[in-house]
Amino acid sequence: MESIMQINGVVNNFVWGPFGLALLVGTGIYLTILLGLPQIRYFFRAMAEVFSFREPSAEEHAISPFTAMITAMAATVGTGNVAGVATALHLGGPGALVWMLISAFFGMCTKFAEVTLAVHYRKKDAHGDWRGGPMYVLEYGLGEWGGIWKHIGKLLAVLFSLFAFLASFGIGAAVQANSAAEALFMGWELDHLYSGVIMSVCVGLIIIGGLASLSRVTMIVVPFMIVFYLASVGLIFLSYSAQIPAAIAEAFRMAFCSPDTSVVAGGVAGWAVMEAVQRGIARGVFSNEAGMGSAPMAHVTADNPHPVRQGFYGLFEVFLDTFVICTMTGIVILVTGTMGYAPELTGAQLALRTFEIALGAAGKYILAIVMLLFAFTTILGWYWYAETAMTYLFGVRFKTVLKLILIVTILIGASGAQLFDASGNEFMNNLWSISDTLNGLIALPNLIGLLLLSFTLRRMVKDYDTQPAEVAEIPAGKKPRSKEPRQLLVVSALAVLLSMGLFFTMGGQRDMAYEKDESLQRVLSNGQLVFGVDAEFPPMSFMDDDKRLVGFDIDLGREICSRLGVEFVVRPIIWENKADDLNDKRIDCIACASVNRKDSGDMCLTEAYVNENLVFVIREDSKAKWLRDLKGKVIGVQSGSTTQDSLYATDVCKDITVMSFDENMTILQQVKAGNLDAGLVDSLVACYFIDSSNERFFILPESIGRKEFGLGFRKNEHKLRDRVQEILGEMNADGTLGRISQKWFGSDITVVR
Repeated sequence: MESIMQINGVVNNFVWGPFGLALLVGTGIYLTILLGLPQIRYFFRAMAEVFSFREPSAEEHAISPFTAMITAMAATVGTGNVAGVATALHLGGPGALVWMLISAFFGMCTKFAEVTLAVHYRKKDAHGDWRGGPMYVLEYGLGEWGGIWKHIGKLLAVLFSLFAFLASFGIGAAVQANSAAEALFMGWELDHLYSGVIMSVCVGLIIIGGLASLSRVTMIVVPFMIVFYLASVGLIFLSYSAQIPAAIAEAFRMAFCSPDTSVVAGGVAGWAVMEAVQRGIARGVFSNEAGMGSAPMAHVTADNPHPVRQGFYGLFEVFLDTFVICTMTGIVILVTGTMGYAPELTGAQLALRTFEIALGAAGKYILAIVMLLFAFTTILGWYWYAETAMTYLFGVRFKTVLKLILIVTILIGASGAQLFDASGNEFMNNLWSISDTLNGLIALPNLIGLLLLSFTLRRMVKDYDTQPAEVAEIPAGKKPRSKEPRQLLVVSALAVLLSMGLFFTMGGQRDMAYEKDESLQRVLSNGQLVFGVDAEFPPMSFMDDDKRLVGFDIDLGREICSRLGVEFVVRPIIWENKADDLNDKRIDCIACASVNRKDSGDMCLTEAYVNENLVFVIREDSKAKWLRDLKGKVIGVQSGSTTQDSLYATDVCKDITVMSFDENMTILQQVKAGNLDAGLVDSLVACYFIDSSNERFFILPESIGRKEFGLGFRKNEHKLRDRVQEILGEMNADGTLGRISQKWFGSDITVVR
């Protein structure tokens, strides 16, 4: 497997490196110039076409253009619209949002072009269904040139079909099932295996009816999920309306003025995949799929009198996907300031924290529903792509086999981590990576076809322009559909009502719980605040030569209590038992609580005030120079800590012997005594130990992660937490926090805003 992943890494770097991104963006720019800015010239005509809700002809196996677009959007609007935007902003900064939109502007033309060509070259299969897409464009479009081009076109068509077929089980099924299972667990803690069974049954019941069944379901679910998400984001906009202008201004400033080139790189990656370059790409489906060639396979099923008119739907699809949905996601993340105090978060976790901050308890459930629906509809859309690719390669004989394989793939994707035990996480990571590579491989033959057939495309656009009276308007006697707009209105109304219902119901519960919260009043009445600290965690908290507890957290706690007007009481605790001490009310808060998802479920945490790296400390005589040199060694780590969790989440733990200890200083003393080959500790502790030791120790240059420290309170004690958070802000503003940091670290390393 290791050799396969190495090959995958090389191919991935090629298709999503400078060459791949330049080909994606460059094709869009070239077509925009060649076709005379169709995304501007045809924009309002496209809007009118989309919302005309025309009936299809009486032709069998044809669906309306609007329904075809919705089927394509089932796959296009996916987890990348949420997690992908968050990743692009995390890697590229606020300016990535602007570059995402600039690139999507050219993507509108690319999608318009590939849909138009696909409709022009579509064919009917043995069952009478319309089939089309880049494989048909390449074979029949280049085949018209004759000679060697016929063979080149066929080869590219087969390659596209093969890559699309394989990708449909990765990015289109397994990874989406995993995202949906994560959403169900995030919202309702439903077991991943049960989630997989439920999704397999639901998808199976839908796809057994073919295109007709699939399109009927997507016509209900896709508009519902889009309106539900936009309505939820709209509620956040109402709460943060004052911050929106500043957030937009900051995004433009960072896009064009920041010296950090990652802003530009993140923005281009945001358009292409809605996940910033390479590693971010693997965490979601393409945002708008412009240039990928997948969406045309759904658009060709529409009944439309001219290929260019169906191209309008592709143009609108990118506009709605990126300019509306992705932009709103990006602005929400920026106005809530989540990236400022949780810089380690990315992807779905960054989006989750954003919604929880903005909407409280309702935010978690709203985002869980959104991610579930986005992932589920992506599976449905990609099934049609898989069937189209398989039909091109093998004919219509294996549809039943395809459906069975898809159902099994969904089950494996949803519960892979459980089915494969300890190797489950590695299995899913490898699957994401391979799927990412297949996405790039799909795009290559499609983009080559667009470039080679660009003048054919231009002739089709000119043909449309010369006969606007015949094809630009709704045909005479053809009334707009009455069913689609009514259905869309009802579904939209239900989506808005659900969003508002969750917000006001959960918000009301949160407000009632907050009003009943007596934590702050209790501390003020008792006249003391009891801090729980790790007594062997220098320089944060430790015993000095006089057996007194000193350190950064001690001075911090003393100042907080002084401003609260209560006595400061400090109590050493066994770190592994910290949650029990807190919940049993032996202490009121925990200093240096790790600000991450695991702890946030058990505690009510302040924002981080210090962050650091997790590092390995070795003796001077150690032969280890890199992490790989620790293979077969004995490593010490603090039990019950997030440091221990981080170690077990990496591949490093596979080849080492891990010993757990109660205290960090005990670990380092064991390293000093030669009983351990290395100790995994926080970098602050490591530096303090090395500076105060008479012997020489070293820190390996590679870190396995970062930690952020805040103050942890009991889960529902929000009023006490909020008051302490205010005090931390005051201490930061007047310089007190910086002076305490200077005393213990030699500089101000605090991260309080």
